[in-house]
Amino acid sequence: MSLLHTEVQNKGSDHQSSPPPITKDPGQCPHCDRKFGGPHGLTQHLGHDPHCKAIHEASINAETSSLSSATQPSGSYGSDHSPDQNENDVIAQVAEEPVALDIPQLGDTVGQLDDDDSSSMTESDSSDSDSDGDSTESDSDSEGGDEDAESDLPADDPHLNPPPQPINNDPADNEVELEESTDQYGNKVYIERYPSDTAGEPIYRVLNENNHPYPDVGQLADPEAFEIAHLLMASGLRALMPWKNNRDMLRDVDKLPHGPNWRVHNMRVRGPGGVEDTESWGRDPVEVLKQMVKSKQLGPQLQFKPIRKYTTSTREERIRDEGWTADRMWELQDEIGAKDPHATILPCVVSSDETKLTSFSGDKKAHPVYITVMNLPKHYRRKISKRANVLIGYLPVPKLDCVPDKEERRKARRNLFHQCLKSLLKPLAEACENGVEMECHDGGVRRIYPVLTAYVADYPEQCKVACTKTSHCPTCVVKPGQRGDLQNSAYRTRDAVIDAMKEEAEKGSAKFRRLGLFQVKPFWEKHKYTDMGCLLTPDLLHQLHKGVLKDHLTKWAAHIVGSKVIDERHKTMPEYHGMRHFKNGISSVSQWTGRELKEMAKVLLPVIADCNHEVVQAARSILDFVYLAHSSALTDGELEAMEKALRTFHAHKQVFRRNGALATKKGFHAIPKIHMISHYTHIIRKLGTPDGYNTETSERLHIDFAKLGYRASNKVNATKQMALYIQRIEALAMHASYLDEQVRIDQQNIKDRETTPELDNPLLEFAEIGDPDEEDEEAWDEWYDEEEAEDNDGRELAGAGVIVGQTVELEDFAETDELAEAAEVTGLRGHGWEQEQPPVNDRHVCFHPVPEIVLAKTPTNSGMSIDRIVELNSTDDLARDLTHFLRRENPNHDAPIRILSNTKLNLWSRARLFHSAPPFKTSEGPHTQVVRCQPAKIDRFERVLRPPRFDTVLVLRDKGKSGIHSK
Repeated sequence: MSLLHTEVQNKGSDHQSSPPPITKDPGQCPHCDRKFGGPHGLTQHLGHDPHCKAIHEASINAETSSLSSATQPSGSYGSDHSPDQNENDVIAQVAEEPVALDIPQLGDTVGQLDDDDSSSMTESDSSDSDSDGDSTESDSDSEGGDEDAESDLPADDPHLNPPPQPINNDPADNEVELEESTDQYGNKVYIERYPSDTAGEPIYRVLNENNHPYPDVGQLADPEAFEIAHLLMASGLRALMPWKNNRDMLRDVDKLPHGPNWRVHNMRVRGPGGVEDTESWGRDPVEVLKQMVKSKQLGPQLQFKPIRKYTTSTREERIRDEGWTADRMWELQDEIGAKDPHATILPCVVSSDETKLTSFSGDKKAHPVYITVMNLPKHYRRKISKRANVLIGYLPVPKLDCVPDKEERRKARRNLFHQCLKSLLKPLAEACENGVEMECHDGGVRRIYPVLTAYVADYPEQCKVACTKTSHCPTCVVKPGQRGDLQNSAYRTRDAVIDAMKEEAEKGSAKFRRLGLFQVKPFWEKHKYTDMGCLLTPDLLHQLHKGVLKDHLTKWAAHIVGSKVIDERHKTMPEYHGMRHFKNGISSVSQWTGRELKEMAKVLLPVIADCNHEVVQAARSILDFVYLAHSSALTDGELEAMEKALRTFHAHKQVFRRNGALATKKGFHAIPKIHMISHYTHIIRKLGTPDGYNTETSERLHIDFAKLGYRASNKVNATKQMALYIQRIEALAMHASYLDEQVRIDQQNIKDRETTPELDNPLLEFAEIGDPDEEDEEAWDEWYDEEEAEDNDGRELAGAGVIVGQTVELEDFAETDELAEAAEVTGLRGHGWEQEQPPVNDRHVCFHPVPEIVLAKTPTNSGMSIDRIVELNSTDDLARDLTHFLRRENPNHDAPIRILSNTKLNLWSRARLFHSAPPFKTSEGPHTQVVRCQPAKIDRFERVLRPPRFDTVLVLRDKGKSGIHSK
């Protein structure tokens, strides 16, 4: 047991005398360094020596006082929210008068929402033309003011010092107990638990009599009526419902328990052009978290303690995947646990993004804000049906026509953004002061500290959150003229930014201008545990795919190789399962989806393979970085590989400038996305892999939490109707979980009595609506061509009564070991991977796949003669070749084998190859390939309905040979 662990246990034990401080020699006095032969002699010495006795008693008194302050009664940590809140109040309006945000003249600051923020700060010089995150990225502004401000800073300024290297405070290897385990990917891992018996544990249990009875919900107590209500709410149909009218149904829906009530803040912005009223809708995020930890669906998935995962028992290489395996949660547990040993940390992830509500016309927009916690597994947070991401607010999207000046309008929007978020997230900051007691799913009450740990947004909004200009990095303090190079700049800190803003407001600050800040009251000012160095998360969609790959690397390569050549190579690429075929090239595509960008990246390297060597090296290094960033788990070695790939790109990037592909004055310094990806490895070490906090999730959430609600409204005062719609949908989902839980309890009771093995429950199917398609939720923007739609994992075949089985048609002729083994395969699909014998002087380990080959038992065409097959597929020698193949494979067959032209065969148009997870990257999981062989489909007017498709297959015949052989 480590020294740190021992001290925590001693401080956490009540009514015990504190032992002497631990020293290297158990018999050595820590005050006079004299040795007494053992603990018994040391105890006698401390009880009789006047000098050491006085020092020791003083230390005991100090520890006792700190212990009493750390173990206050549990009621002092309680929430200020009343538990008797009326759940039938659908919308709760704020009673106070609208807050006036006056802009009487240019240069004034937008007013504050809270009384304690009434003292406003003066804006920076209006001549500064750098834009904030509210506008489109523009890096053509002058940076002279920033360079001048740098000379005013002292040499020891903490913002200009390199980032401090991490200090290894881990205990010695022999003091850490590691648990051997197998993770979800099948890897053997070694887990180090957080060294505290009280962290993340309940402080007391909830008595059963304290549970509130379920309210009367009218006809919705009937499962059949409830299913009808859910269908009507989702589809908008009104026929055949068991209620007299739609209003009666909604009354019953509003009786259901639902999430926290909505509240609206009215704000009035005054400017030279008049007055504009705006509304900010929100609900208490702490109440949302209370429901989350108490949920029977989400609660069991929560991980309340941080851990560390290693690949070996010697702890040489860490693994980071989930948020609780990364560094930040461990650091928060250390920091908060020092004052509260019973603290339970909920690292909160807040995401926001402005989205359009209308598809083709109109300018209606919404700005939803969502919250989730890193204690939940990533795959849970990515699934919309699990309700792990909860809508907590709609920020206003005002036009502010009352402020005619463009720069002042930006300032007003920026201040409005921070004031609305400050009001919305204020309960989180208050809860982090002393914690909030929350009842959890297991019946225990934990003291929760909900820490604002990550904020998911695109780059313009990241700059707005960090209060920085777009010409500066929102994460670190790199100089604007050095962003394009690989730097080791210090990360921004919350205290340093706040101090610079205060100094600028009082007397002017060179640091303020050097950091590229805007004068505003940031919403994260009161969130004392927020780390600005890892608050803003990597954006795989906008920064990597739409940014570095599409907007830059692809355009640079097209400039060097030629756009026509790039298009021609995409057109002539043979079709292959799992790869998008751009039959018209890529230069004509105007609107890209995330899935299409990923498909383009798959073929980018071979498209430019014959280009300049440095171009290929730079492109390959970026692609290596991109694919590693998408991994579900990353080791220390893989993070170092990401950093190496980034160094390789920067070593070869000037080739694009020499060839004229990058002709801007600032060069790479004007591309913020290239700089932002340099922070990925740091943030991954802090928060885990980016697939747990990517903007693709928030983009998908917009459909359910903004656009569907808007379509269900009458488009007048839409935000109120959207909030009410979301509340009703959540109430139906919560009621479905409740009914499902009741049925499960009934099933368990019946099973215990052994009266019947199982109770048929139609609600179980309803409660899991969306579950069969949950894999598609993560790839919601995936394109589907005709062939992809036909091959939907075999689910459509199964639904049509077609049974998918193994290929055994040639079992009578080919009795090889491979087919015999294939017939005996059980369990997971895929026969694994076989390790190849490496050539001499080659230490690389190579594997080749051994997939499971399956066909549908119902053929595409049955009983078709060889003559007809030859006619349709132009295979003149099919009968001869098939005869030779069967004879070669079965030389000892009793009867002579001969295939005649009138022999009838069954034909399949496709075969599926199921591959198990590769041993060198098991976190990627299994995958499926489809081999197609089908002629063109032509209608009676000789129009091609489906082009021909004949895939090329490579067969491993002799394991001792390498290369491609025709025989």
